[in-house]
Amino acid sequence: MIATDNLSARRLHSPMLATRLLVTVWLCLLAMVGTAPLSAQNEAAPKPTGTVQQPQGAGQSEHKELRTLEMSSGDFFKHQFSHSVTYPIWGFDTKDGHKIVGPLTIYNVQPWQWVCLGLMLVVFLPVLGSFKSGRASWFTRVMRGFCLWVRDEMVYSVMGKEEGRAFVPLFLFMFFFIAFQNVIGLVPSVAHSFPFAIYTATGTPYVTGAFAIVTLLLMLGLGIKKNGIGFFKNLVPHGLPLLLVPIMFVIELISLFVKPFALTIRLFANMLAGHLVIASAIALIFMFTKMQGGAITSYLTALPCFGMAVFIYIIEAFVTLLQAYIFTFLSINFIWQSMHQEH
Repeated sequence: MIATDNLSARRLHSPMLATRLLVTVWLCLLAMVGTAPLSAQNEAAPKPTGTVQQPQGAGQSEHKELRTLEMSSGDFFKHQFSHSVTYPIWGFDTKDGHKIVGPLTIYNVQPWQWVCLGLMLVVFLPVLGSFKSGRASWFTRVMRGFCLWVRDEMVYSVMGKEEGRAFVPLFLFMFFFIAFQNVIGLVPSVAHSFPFAIYTATGTPYVTGAFAIVTLLLMLGLGIKKNGIGFFKNLVPHGLPLLLVPIMFVIELISLFVKPFALTIRLFANMLAGHLVIASAIALIFMFTKMQGGAITSYLTALPCFGMAVFIYIIEAFVTLLQAYIFTFLSINFIWQSMHQEH
């Protein structure tokens, strides 16, 4: 019995140990990348201002590689933030040092969205197959439980079973697609350029804005379908004095478009902020090292910066699922309220 308990304890702690090792390795890799020459970065990524030109005797110039102690304080943060900026990776032209993008330009955001779609197929196709075969692995049962939770606790709890059944596939896709994009952003990056820089697609307003536009179109379309032209009439509360009706109509119309705007900013800002805070903590290590001239006392300032980065990383791991839940649940409420304005 004691041996069985010890074995269970080891199994319980092994994922926690693996997570800690992953975080440690990731932060060490970031530190190694931070000390690499800036000229080794891929030209497709935004270049930190860490290279200068040294004039030579015959009017020629050569690029000097700047290492950690030769970088300015601002360059530390620009270098760390560079992988959090969207940039084109295919389908653009370069003219006079500027990138000219077109309608077919692919940014570093899209490939990670495609990866998420592929992972969703790999994860959920066995879930569909388990209903036919009657056999399911432990992981498949866990994902089936997540699907039932989204259906029962999110969709049915707001829309009801009869009306919400038609919306379950939509909100299942919305929740898991956002969650997969959030989670994949936690995978350690080993460089600052594609494909070795893992990018959180929901860390840009273009992606979150697209999701919010889908919610807005469903709010308007289903609201008008359910209530007819009275949808806009019902925006104004009944029983108001006639002079207040135009003012309230404008306020309610603005609030209708503010809802998807809030969805856009909330998801984008939360996902981007976590990465920037971690990158800032790593940059502080190099900045304090430079301030102390590379002395051995630099290790004393590196420890709290490293600890802060690990702490924020753990919090961000929780925020990834929380933000997917908030975005999906608010979308469900906004759409249902547009369909049932009397509530």
